Amino acid sequence: MGNDDKPQKKPLNLNADIPGGTGDPDTFAELDRASKRGGLLGRMNAAFHDALQSGRGGEEGADIRQAPPRATADDLAIRRAKHTSPRKMVVPEGVVIAGSMSSGSETEISGRVEGDVIVDGRLYLGPTALITGNVRATSCKVEGLIEGKIECSQEIDLGPHGRLNADAMAGKKITVAGQVFGSITAGGLLRLVASGRIDGDVHAKRLVIEEGASFNGGCTMRTPAQRQGA
Repeated sequence: MGNDDKPQKKPLNLNADIPGGTGDPDTFAELDRASKRGGLLGRMNAAFHDALQSGRGGEEGADIRQAPPRATADDLAIRRAKHTSPRKMVVPEGVVIAGSMSSGSETEISGRVEGDVIVDGRLYLGPTALITGNVRATSCKVEGLIEGKIECSQEIDLGPHGRLNADAMAGKKITVAGQVFGSITAGGLLRLVASGRIDGDVHAKRLVIEEGASFNGGCTMRTPAQRQGA
């Protein structure tokens, strides 16, 4: 059999099984279709990889994201101070404070303070209280003993068992039912009740002395205008 009688092999067509292909890879139309198919698949593949990387990046970003700073002890103390109302300060009987003390709220003292006492509020001194220094407060109820002078912006109430061994001054009112050995200055009314005793000069806008009270000293009564003119 001659070479011409051998069956001729057909050229391999790679695009024969591609849907929409013409079977001829060399035509411009088929190359254009192939390039579009490849471009679309390439774009889809690229979009898929981008989405995958973005998802991984978001997770990694979440892992490395810094946590908010924790509050310090000072921050917590400041927050509590802002939301906590001031409580009453108490110095019980038998307690001795060797030095001055100050308070920003209502204070009750039944012990001993060897120094000055400064209170931004109301002060109560019990019958067993002893203050060797000066006292300054908004108002004060005295049932104990004060060796130094006392100054209050509002009023002073000296109980029957209270004793002042120095000067006393109040911006509005002073009531004396105990003993005062020093001068007294009241911006408003000074009342000396029957059980009270004052050994010292008195400066007040108004003075009331009840029967049975003891007063040894001079008295000066002037209005604010007269005091300013003087």
